[in-house]
Amino acid sequence: MFLDPAGPVTVQRFEEVAYPKLQKFERIARGFFWDPEEVSLTKDKADMKTADEATAWAFTKTILRQTALDSLQGRAPALVFGPVASVPEVELIASNWSFFETNIHSASYSHIIRNVYNVPKDQFNSLHDIQPIIDMAAGVGRYYDDLHNINSRVALIEAGEKGIRPVTEKEHIKAIWLALNASYALECIRFLSSFLISLGMKENRIFMGNGNIIELILQDELLHTDWTAYLINQVVKDDPRFAQAKIDCADEVYAMYLEVIREEKDWAPYLFQKGPVVGVNTKIAHDFIDHRATVCLKDIGIKYLENPIKNNPATWFNKYLESSKQPALQETENTSYVLNAMTTNVRHDELPDI
Repeated sequence: MFLDPAGPVTVQRFEEVAYPKLQKFERIARGFFWDPEEVSLTKDKADMKTADEATAWAFTKTILRQTALDSLQGRAPALVFGPVASVPEVELIASNWSFFETNIHSASYSHIIRNVYNVPKDQFNSLHDIQPIIDMAAGVGRYYDDLHNINSRVALIEAGEKGIRPVTEKEHIKAIWLALNASYALECIRFLSSFLISLGMKENRIFMGNGNIIELILQDELLHTDWTAYLINQVVKDDPRFAQAKIDCADEVYAMYLEVIREEKDWAPYLFQKGPVVGVNTKIAHDFIDHRATVCLKDIGIKYLENPIKNNPATWFNKYLESSKQPALQETENTSYVLNAMTTNVRHDELPDI
């Protein structure tokens, strides 16, 4: 998948691929295409005017946090994984990943903020003053930065630049491995814990437009979680260099996940400092984070030892996790179709005459 000694991708040809599952993931993602401006936020603006202090605070801080983290994830996949991809289907995934995170998800959060707040720029500008959000973004970003810096050094060396510190293959493999795991932590734990708040409000019939958009984003992120887990699991099966990196970095990777979990748990009391919100409080949020950690780490062969919780404490959230179709809201709450879903099982003799 990555750093093939034979060289990077040259021609992007897809008639035969080494990893057809990645190609299938990307095809599903394209079928999930949607436009945030399809969703009306008129009621959300009214809800903001009547919301109690705790709800308004939690809504605002959540949407700002989602904006910051999606800004990071929108840039990173194509930028850091693209240059080290060895097969076109990995490039395909990386470019689709960045497209959805930037062109759809980040655009969605801007759409929400523009329509809910009277002075949107004040909300965007305040983001840089919220230290917990800055810390969370930095926690993920440093692994992307490390890989990007190594990729850049390699490119400079290959271009004939002098005085650049050499990069060993082992160093490069480790950086890719850590970045993949950082991405997985963002997709399966960080994003999902923030969606708990947004969808909890939707369950209680407030900020419905925001909830409808988050439901759309959730389906995308679940797919991103699945393909990141596949990348992590498959690369160690196929590539002995990554199998060794998994062994060498086991403690560092586990510590990374624990740091993510700690930051997410620290965020909960900050978010609920004005009071609980529509049935979600610090205890429920903490248990939900432990549940996500238990499930997601198991899917990549890691046992979560600190406080494993098998069953989802927010049982109402399961219906969003188990949804088999991508919802799309043409200014309604319809959730019944997937784009690009077609069948060839048609009996022409059963079609009506026109």
